[in-house]
Amino acid sequence: MAAKTIYSAAHRKLVARLRTLREDAGLSQSDLAKVLGWPQQRLSAVEAGARRLDVIEFLSLAEALGLAPEEAILLAAPRRRGP
Repeated sequence: MAAKTIYSAAHRKLVARLRTLREDAGLSQSDLAKVLGWPQQRLSAVEAGARRLDVIEFLSLAEALGLAPEEAILLAAPRRRGP
């Protein structure tokens, strides 16, 4: 059985980037959760790596942080080298 992506380095890196964007925007978890209509505990679990985001949640979170969908995908996509 394949390892769950929630435990991958790529997932941890994405969550760290999202948290940094939130902090750089001067938003608390409570502030951002309110904008999203989420309980603060959900955002806390995401940032702690205990909960995975589905694609709709991810795009909603990214939008609330001021990212366009294309920017969000680039944030999540691993960088590839050459062909």
